[in-house]
Amino acid sequence: MRRSVFWLLDQYAETGETVAEIHATALHQARLADELGFHSLWLAEHHFMPLGTAPNPAVVLAAIAQATTRLRVGPAVAVLPMRNPILIAEDYALVDVLSGGRLNMGVGTGSQAAEFTGMGADFEGRRAAYDTGLSEICARWQAASDGVRGPEGMNVPPVQIPRPPIYVATGTNDGAYAAGKAGHSLLTLVSPVMQGLGDVEARNAAHARGLADGGHAAESAESVVVVFAHVAATEEGAKATALPAMLNFFKAAAGIAPPDPDGMYSHICASDLALAGTPEQVAAQIERYATIGIRHLAFVSRFGGMNAQAAEDSLRALAPAA
Repeated sequence: MRRSVFWLLDQYAETGETVAEIHATALHQARLADELGFHSLWLAEHHFMPLGTAPNPAVVLAAIAQATTRLRVGPAVAVLPMRNPILIAEDYALVDVLSGGRLNMGVGTGSQAAEFTGMGADFEGRRAAYDTGLSEICARWQAASDGVRGPEGMNVPPVQIPRPPIYVATGTNDGAYAAGKAGHSLLTLVSPVMQGLGDVEARNAAHARGLADGGHAAESAESVVVVFAHVAATEEGAKATALPAMLNFFKAAAGIAPPDPDGMYSHICASDLALAGTPEQVAAQIERYATIGIRHLAFVSRFGGMNAQAAEDSLRALAPAA
């Protein structure tokens, strides 16, 4: 199974950690992820809220690309309705160049209405803007790869021909099917509000059906499942670190904390909706993902103001086998 890392780069005032410190830790742990053999590194895009400190992931990914040699890098996701698609195409083509062709292009519509308001973007019309933006980006990359320069193309063509792979973020079966039918890969998040892994299995299957119905080879695209993960020497130690971090994240994302934190933690771990525990326990959870056909997991390995050293220790435990 492929293993990747996914970072929000979220910030919480109570931890006292500065933006500079968050990014220094991220760069250090990106180098480590590269050394440990992780497949890819993904960064979230967020604005005006503590959920993330990479408002333009392309900037951070360019720095990470210079500090790594094998790790593929990508946004998860570039929120297409919030920016001029030509600028997005240029920014990420440059990331592909600086990484030597290691860009995975994660794209999505965005889901936070407050971010759209702050950016002066139309939240209700985001689906149409996303469709237009993705078409424009793909067309620009294709034109640049074909040698077109000037206003009809770009002056920085991507390294990957005809373009970097597209990963579409969605939480629905219909969205997963559409991504597959278009020949794109899938990015989907495991949510604690799910009842179990059945939803993940269904999305993965829908994506596979879409690839087949679109006439695309099964191996031409993939399905990446994003899941919160923390490994510690003991089950109690994992909970002591992961649960407070989860509560910080949920409060930032939803505005309220769950009414029964211990019950929530027990449910999501027992249902494999988060990977937490000892190395042996988490290995068993990962194996259960494999049994339902998941071939690529992206671990949210640092979140909620988690201690950097605890996150690093967990990252080492989550690394692919040598």
